[in-house]
Amino acid sequence: MQFSGLVLGLILFGSVVCRGDDDMNFSNQDVMPALDDYVKRLVEREVHSMMVEWRNSQRVQDAKIRALQSDLHQERLLRKELEARIDILEEQCKTTSEISAVRQSNVTTDTIYNAAGAEKLNRTDPLTSTTNVTTKRNGEGSKFRRLLIGQEPTPHNTVAFYAYMSHDLAAPSAGHVLVFDVIKTNVGSAYNHHDGIFTAPSTGSYVFSWTVTSWYHSYVYSELMVNSSSFGKLLTNSDEINDEHVASSVVAVALTQGDVVYVRVAGSKGTLASRGNILTSFTGWKLF
Repeated sequence: MQFSGLVLGLILFGSVVCRGDDDMNFSNQDVMPALDDYVKRLVEREVHSMMVEWRNSQRVQDAKIRALQSDLHQERLLRKELEARIDILEEQCKTTSEISAVRQSNVTTDTIYNAAGAEKLNRTDPLTSTTNVTTKRNGEGSKFRRLLIGQEPTPHNTVAFYAYMSHDLAAPSAGHVLVFDVIKTNVGSAYNHHDGIFTAPSTGSYVFSWTVTSWYHSYVYSELMVNSSSFGKLLTNSDEINDEHVASSVVAVALTQGDVVYVRVAGSKGTLASRGNILTSFTGWKLF
């Protein structure tokens, strides 16, 4: 109801008041209280109607605000999830790119090895050649191949490396490939100290071991990766002690030529240490 009702009521009562006292037999004393009461009721109704309308509008606005807040919360969660996925994809792309680069490098290395081997076969060297020797056993002749002093085994059959990190790492993120940049042994040149990746020069059985040190109030989860698969896990945990902690793990792996092996972080807090007498290291060798 609008104020038009109030206006109409005032007009009607005004007309009544304006009529003569003889016709209506009303006095101002009788009319004014009734008029005041009527006006009061009209105002109360109008105010009540406006309040109800305002409250309904407020409820609608509150519902819209809550819906927008919920949508904003969902958008933030989705954004965080997408950012996490992007970080994982970037790390995977980085690892894949590093692996491809190492494989390409090993293709070049294999070509050099093959060329060197062919050159050795085409020349005669009394210290590095294989000699057929005939001996008598029980009256029968037999032949066997004798390895002369100074003969070198083929590059692909002798593989061994050992390297360690020259510095600490502060809270390395999950997926971070550990780079053991100081090489002490690298027979066969299969380990790359620039990216921390070992590439199998030939098919066979290999043994790998890695050692990780966590500094005071720190921990490091690490894992040995063969291509893109986790092959071994290790926890080095000094989170609740005021000291460093050292842990190692060993795995045996059957590899195909071109497979890559590396150590990466699966989670950490604090500092991965490699200093002085506590070195974080990586080693491996071919069994057969």
